Amino acid sequence: MMRKVHLISVTEPIILDLALAIREKGYDVTVSGTGISDTAFIKLSESGCACYGDGWFPERLTKDIYTVVLGANVEQNNPELVRAKELGLLIQSVPEFIYQRTRSKTRVVVAGSRGKKTIISMMVSALKQQKLAFDYALTSEVPLLPSRVHLSYESRIALVEGDEHVTSVLDQHGQLEFYRPHIAVLTNLSWSDKTGHATSEDYLGTYQAFTTSIEREGKLIYYSADSAVTRLAEEVRTDITAIPYDSHQVIEKDGQVFLSTRYGDFPVYIPDTYFLINLNAARLACRQLGVKDTDFYKALSEYSLSLQL
Repeated sequence: MMRKVHLISVTEPIILDLALAIREKGYDVTVSGTGISDTAFIKLSESGCACYGDGWFPERLTKDIYTVVLGANVEQNNPELVRAKELGLLIQSVPEFIYQRTRSKTRVVVAGSRGKKTIISMMVSALKQQKLAFDYALTSEVPLLPSRVHLSYESRIALVEGDEHVTSVLDQHGQLEFYRPHIAVLTNLSWSDKTGHATSEDYLGTYQAFTTSIEREGKLIYYSADSAVTRLAEEVRTDITAIPYDSHQVIEKDGQVFLSTRYGDFPVYIPDTYFLINLNAARLACRQLGVKDTDFYKALSEYSLSLQL
């Protein structure tokens, strides 16, 4: 019998993609939301996800629902959330649900204020070239991937984009605190009121909780030029291996830039200031997943040169 899952707030892009992903995995999926586009309705209908119209339909919730997944923007007085509580249903945030679906996998979580999408794109290009299957749950759209979420039974790797924003109206913890990575990548820290944290101390506390949540014998790959990140790396548990990274070296020959490596020189296109920094983060994370540096460089060279087209 298929497990029933109901997702509230399908107008949030990750909720829509999560609904489609778990439907493909075999769940009985229902969704709801306000302001749902015609395109989203078509996608839901074609995939077999049930949507009863635009708006909230608390009367449709039943006690046989396995879990209710709550979007980050759902308010406390949402009628479906109220009904789910009345029925005593299991209510989970997106990060909680993703963690439960990836518990048996090696979780790689990329977090920080800058560069997450680029690092993930680089990792995806290398993993794909090595034909390594992976699941993923991302807040960004990565051009190399068809959606923000993919879940499977077969892959042993899960790639997650960590977000410091509050999980849901029911839990004021940061979203990235729930994933419990085996491999954590931390780029830099830059607090502003847009992060959803009242103070810089609260913001830093979220990342302290993130580094504390790393699984035993895990890895923390961190940007060594950021003083706040470095302090966090120095404070991790003794069972965690902290691996620093900085900008990758390049050389120029005949008007072409090359990555300078022990395996030779690889042509590269550098689209922005942080590209070579992000590259090293992705390389070290891929190395932990069994991708040899030389294979990573080949994939990265092809990926970067394609950005010129």
